[in-house]
Amino acid sequence: MTEKKIPTQLPIEEVLRRSFEVASLRKDAMALKTTRYWSDVRKFGQRCNKVRAREERLYTERYDTRVEEARRRLIDEAASRSRDFKPPWAGKDRFSPDAILRQARRQVEIAHERRLMRITEYERRTLEGFKRQAARETSASVSPRETFAQASTRSPAMERRGGWVRRRDS
Repeated sequence: MTEKKIPTQLPIEEVLRRSFEVASLRKDAMALKTTRYWSDVRKFGQRCNKVRAREERLYTERYDTRVEEARRRLIDEAASRSRDFKPPWAGKDRFSPDAILRQARRQVEIAHERRLMRITEYERRTLEGFKRQAARETSASVSPRETFAQASTRSPAMERRGGWVRRRDS
C-alpha cells in the first residue's frame, strides 16, 4: 500500500539560509579580480535571471491549466480502487470539490517553488565553482610569510650571494 506523499514546503529557516548563501556568493563572485571571470559570472547571472523570469512568466500564464491538470490527477487518484476492504454501507463519500481545488493549487505552487529552488541551487553550485577556480588561479603558490621564513632561516656560515664561506679565523 504505497501512498503518494503530498509535497511539503521547506522550512522558512532553510529558505532564508539558501537565499542568503546565494546572495553572498553573488557578491563574492562579482568581486573576482580577473576580467574573464567577472564577465563569465555576469553572463551566468543574466542567464539565471532570464530562466527565473521565464519560469515566473510560464507560471502566471499556465497557472489555470496546471491547476486543472492537478485537479484531474487528484480526482483520478481518489477514484481509483483502493486495496482496503470497506463495505459500501460503512463509509460515506468524502468528495469535496473545494478541498480538491485547494490541494491542486497548493501542489502547483509547491512545484513552482521547487523549480525556482532548483534554479537557485544550480546558480549556487556554479558560483562556488567560479569562486574556487578563480581563487586557485589567482592565489600565489607560496605565501609571503613562508618566503620570509625561508629567507630568515639562513645559516650564519652562508654568504649572501649563495656560496659557503670559509671562516678565516679558524
